[in-house]
Amino acid sequence: MKKFLLAIFTSLIVFNSNFALASVQTNYIGDGDRYNYTYPVVKVEDKKISNKINSDILARVNELKNQMDNKTLSKSDMTYYEKYEDDNIVSLLFYVNTTKRFSSINKLQAYTITYDKHTGEQVPITRYLTITLPQLQNALDHSKAYAVDGLDNGVNLSQKIPYVSDNYFICHDGSIGLLYQPGDLLNEDEGATKIIVSPETIAHVNEVNNP
Repeated sequence: MKKFLLAIFTSLIVFNSNFALASVQTNYIGDGDRYNYTYPVVKVEDKKISNKINSDILARVNELKNQMDNKTLSKSDMTYYEKYEDDNIVSLLFYVNTTKRFSSINKLQAYTITYDKHTGEQVPITRYLTITLPQLQNALDHSKAYAVDGLDNGVNLSQKIPYVSDNYFICHDGSIGLLYQPGDLLNEDEGATKIIVSPETIAHVNEVNNP
């Protein structure tokens, strides 16, 4: 198990001449006013896998559009960031901003998806990181992890972390970002908070928790 986890960890941080070119393109639908959705189209060699991934993404877009059509929402926007891609996975971060009908209050939500480019399935965080709440808090307290706000500015958290988020993304240096909703760790107006766990911490806790 240790060798397996080490191989996974190493694959995240080693880059060579065979590194895959980006295969994520941007698509847009909207009316320029009430709704604007910018979302990724993932292309891999196997068209069935591409269709599986993109059908999942498009279903999320259509869910928002349906809420507009049903007048549950009066306004909605979606955007995304490609956080990491290699021959095996693509890691995406989405932001969705909505306003309910008869309301003037915007609500920002964020979520992440990492897709396996060989199967089209979503990859759970446990493939890369197994960490307990005390371990995560200890890493943050001892500079083995750090927090950033919605603009990626470093911040000091005044409260203890309430839970380990399963919303995660891969970073190019081998670290992993855990995504928290606005208001979970900081004030809502500071956006979605991310806790970035260092590669050294990932290797350590995986070895401890997966003997």
